[in-house]
Amino acid sequence: MSEEKLVALEEKIAFLQNMIDDLNMVVFRQGEKIEQLSSKLKETNEKLSNHSDSTSNISQINDDKPPHY
Repeated sequence: MSEEKLVALEEKIAFLQNMIDDLNMVVFRQGEKIEQLSSKLKETNEKLSNHSDSTSNISQINDDKPPHY
């Protein structure tokens, strides 16, 4: 194999290794972001559930007739 072909192949390999490292970092950051968003979604669902429970309790209280009726 000629020296030029060998150098060209080494350059391509170095470029591909760099690209793989960059893509791995992107995937890692996306995984972290997904974990953060999942956590926030869980918190929001819990707050919404708690809020709807308290709202249903309030509506039950409002549906009761006052004692003088």
